[in-house]
Amino acid sequence: MINYYYNYNQKGELTVRSYIDCVYCYLKQAVSCMKMAGIEDEKKMHEVIYELMDYVKTFDTEVTPAENSSRVLLKAYELIGIDDPYKEIKKKSNDLALELYNGLKQKIENSDDRLYDALKIAVAGNVIDLGINRSFDIHEALAHSMDTGFSIDHYELFRKKLEEVQEVLLLGDNSGEIVFDKLLVEELTRLGKQVTYVVKGAPILNDATMEDALYVGMDKVARVITNGSKYLGVCLERVSEEFINTLYNANLIISKGQANFESLEQDENVRGKAFFLLKIKCECVADVAGAKLGDVVFFTK
Repeated sequence: MINYYYNYNQKGELTVRSYIDCVYCYLKQAVSCMKMAGIEDEKKMHEVIYELMDYVKTFDTEVTPAENSSRVLLKAYELIGIDDPYKEIKKKSNDLALELYNGLKQKIENSDDRLYDALKIAVAGNVIDLGINRSFDIHEALAHSMDTGFSIDHYELFRKKLEEVQEVLLLGDNSGEIVFDKLLVEELTRLGKQVTYVVKGAPILNDATMEDALYVGMDKVARVITNGSKYLGVCLERVSEEFINTLYNANLIISKGQANFESLEQDENVRGKAFFLLKIKCECVADVAGAKLGDVVFFTK
């Protein structure tokens, strides 16, 4: 059911903007961040949250939740004096995913539709989102993705578009998840495609950076670049000009995760070229995508 406070564009399409429900998530992420940083002093945590509450009052609700979340998180980093509180857990996520790599690669090699299963494995990795949940069950996510599949599925359209291009731009999301993306990249390169993989320019939550890409060997199978930003998703005012040129000149884009969806779902420069691959983790995003909370989807707009 769509809430009355949602926004619509000029075409009458529901759009992602920062709604009242988002405020709770901003602050929940900040609490998660402090706990991840090992802060146990509740008085200190209350002081940080109260200062963030005043900060949130200044936010523009017309921008994406990804942008406002980034502002809260980076302010929290500043207040606690730690610039990468997720550094240790990111490495653990990468190591966990790397332990699964060989088995998943064998599953793809035995598949009747290798690319399709590579996409389903890649989206299963999207469960590794420590901004929303501090714990996750990757085995359960893999089983759900492989057995249930996409609730919105534009795979056949993607295959047709893939046949028309030589290069694919893949916008990455989280650490750990990057290993699952690597399997997808390897399948795309097996099909003769050149892949450019995009990571963040600096740490934010558990999003993948160049350090993660090198650690899991993504640079061995794809050209890896950063978007020049430490904001979640694609904040056009914060990313580099080089990245914007790469994004808008791309003929086919795979956009991983919810923050990238929030950023690009109404961008006319990528409409019809960007295929969104994600797990729906928010009811507001579910309504915009036309899916249900918990669904995994692969679609274009």
